[in-house]
Amino acid sequence: MTDMTYELLEAEGIDTSMIKVCKKIRNLAKLNRIVLDNSTHRSGLNQHLFDYIEYCGLDTLTFIKSYLSNLQPYMIERRKDQEAHKSFVCVIDNLYKISVYIKIDTKQFEEIIISFHEDNKRGIAKSNKLQLYTGNKYVPIFADSVLSKVENENKYVVKVMAQRGLLELPLEIAGFKCKDIFVVNRKSIDTLFLSYCNDYIKELYTSDLDIDFDTIEVFSVLQQLSFTSYGKDTFSSISILIDCLCVQPDYISKQAADFALITFVQSLKLTTEQQADLKNLLDTKYMVSDIKRIDIVLKRIKDNLALNYNLEESQKEAEA
Repeated sequence: MTDMTYELLEAEGIDTSMIKVCKKIRNLAKLNRIVLDNSTHRSGLNQHLFDYIEYCGLDTLTFIKSYLSNLQPYMIERRKDQEAHKSFVCVIDNLYKISVYIKIDTKQFEEIIISFHEDNKRGIAKSNKLQLYTGNKYVPIFADSVLSKVENENKYVVKVMAQRGLLELPLEIAGFKCKDIFVVNRKSIDTLFLSYCNDYIKELYTSDLDIDFDTIEVFSVLQQLSFTSYGKDTFSSISILIDCLCVQPDYISKQAADFALITFVQSLKLTTEQQADLKNLLDTKYMVSDIKRIDIVLKRIKDNLALNYNLEESQKEAEA
């Protein structure tokens, strides 16, 4: 396929609508022309991703610049109803359990991130519909470099830095070129992230918790996972265990997932300060949630954190 155009891609059912805006966001990030607006929204629900990033020991601005530099057109959906002025660009990264909201203002050559948080329009978080698809689905991406090309053919292997949450994975993926983008099989990218998360859940169950993993339903689409579930710190581990609990289809698997979550929490050895930080982050994170009875889940987590601490304190007193 030579002399490809966006029109030809659209005729083949490949969405090109987000290429231009995604390229703009990526370029602004790479040019280091991004300033965070840390003001609190009226809802008070726009700070928890910042808190999470800092909790993981990262500089928020540096992380978001990297995140936006790795953004790909197929991940995002435009929110024109949120673009009050011509200088505004508003998109959501919709490959999460709850979409991540990104709004920038390009007025007067100054690029500002107005917001970077989980979408909570009208105060009620709503999960994305699971975007199930079969077979091959081809999507446009920006490649970091070309690794190889088949002579006299429009066939390439490119390197792409793909990112979900805190997780960055360098990919080598086959595709064909069209103008300034490459077209690749999305399934090969999604599968890698799903495999990573399912492998980590299995590791938690079988290595750390010694629980039978065969009773658990694994993740099948990225929209089952939260932004905060792509990491191996304490909070990310709790987040992915909660996501795992949510995808279980029946009582037996839910019971196993609940047991795994509580067992993990009970295994933590945290100071009172660390417990307080974790509880505060849980509260702010899950204020933006559509998980049924999340308040009960959070109470069980907090109670078991306190229980674990009280047992350790009693043991120290007995030894003294």
